[in-house]
Amino acid sequence: MNLDQIIEEVNKDIDDSIDNQEITGWINRCVDDLSIHAKYQKSTTIELIPNQKEYDLPHDFIKLVSLVDSVTPLKLIQINDFVSIGYKMWSDKLIIQPTPTNEKVLDLYYKAKLPYLKDSDDEPQIPSQFHDLFILYAVAKARYQDEEESLQLNVWNEYQMRKSDFIKFNNVTQIEPILDMYRLWRRE
Repeated sequence: MNLDQIIEEVNKDIDDSIDNQEITGWINRCVDDLSIHAKYQKSTTIELIPNQKEYDLPHDFIKLVSLVDSVTPLKLIQINDFVSIGYKMWSDKLIIQPTPTNEKVLDLYYKAKLPYLKDSDDEPQIPSQFHDLFILYAVAKARYQDEEESLQLNVWNEYQMRKSDFIKFNNVTQIEPILDMYRLWRRE
């Protein structure tokens, strides 16, 4: 489903004429709500500068998956550890230890926030069987705005149940590659 199709479904369910921009805002709040549970990952390179130890994390950063120097993963070290080699994270900063003395490139793999839907043909970056989450979220917000509390509560509960299904789906699909690696390791 693209943004236009989601808005069309929301309008069918609410029997009101609500501005598409307002519905899009609700849809993007749903994007924020689902981001932490989604399997949306990205990568980027960080160009290390001599004598600079702090680097900004990407604006859509949620959680670090891996930080790699050529082929060697760097390890996360405690914030109060000033002797180990690796990286620290503080607020929206990545701190490299020891401070780099020459130019180098690190590969950053991270869990990212889902992108907002802006254009009419934008599609959510989650599996299509869960696109109804955006409709349910927007309909619940519309019902809340109309002060239809019982209807809003029903839709909100349905949204929460589907969100729970989405979380379970993502947890299972994230475990499968780990199990595959374990099975391969056991055969060797």
